[in-house]
Amino acid sequence: MAVTLKDLVGGSIVGSGSDFIVIQKDKKRLLVEITSFRVQELKNAGTPYGSQID
Repeated sequence: MAVTLKDLVGGSIVGSGSDFIVIQKDKKRLLVEITSFRVQELKNAGTPYGSQID
């Protein structure tokens, strides 16, 4: 089963741990294992594209 990030949009995070999250979308639950990531807050939260990074 190949899942893309687009498939996760609209899902809800229903669980998490130190290196994973569980997303529920419709009747499916998907485990996303995360070994390395970076999160940055955008200056303009209303538009995800073209926003400046703080």
